[in-house]
Amino acid sequence: MKTLGNILWWLAFVYAAIALQAFVPSVDVLTCGVILLLQERDYHNMLWFLPLCILLQEGMGTRLFGAAILWYATVILFFNAGRWLFEAKNFLFVFLLSACLGVAFYGLNWILAPLQNIDFDPQEALNASLLQAVLIPCIWWVLTYARRWHTAPRDS
Repeated sequence: MKTLGNILWWLAFVYAAIALQAFVPSVDVLTCGVILLLQERDYHNMLWFLPLCILLQEGMGTRLFGAAILWYATVILFFNAGRWLFEAKNFLFVFLLSACLGVAFYGLNWILAPLQNIDFDPQEALNASLLQAVLIPCIWWVLTYARRWHTAPRDS
């Protein structure tokens, strides 16, 4: 029953993330789920969640084609590098991680746009990067408390 509840929780998260991305198209909300799984060291669920995120981002067109793999690789790389220096479940860590990911978001758009013959608008990319950097800690905070509520022991 615990496995079914976990699957339903993640499916609800994916649905909510897609809905939120429809309202704010330049933000990758699924990144917060990846960060949460990395914090929980839940690599079993990461095996299906990460390919799902990549397929969804490529299919929704919210990222440049092919950038989703590089984006999630960057998230994992920055998370693991930061985990050596900070406590991974700390809000300050997530805040610093999101700032670094905001810079990486801008950099990936800057590097990949010319390779794909897409016009690069620096102001639009900067706005999207700042929005990504600001929303990651907020969404992560909500997810953390929702996850604690979901995994809290129940009295029978």
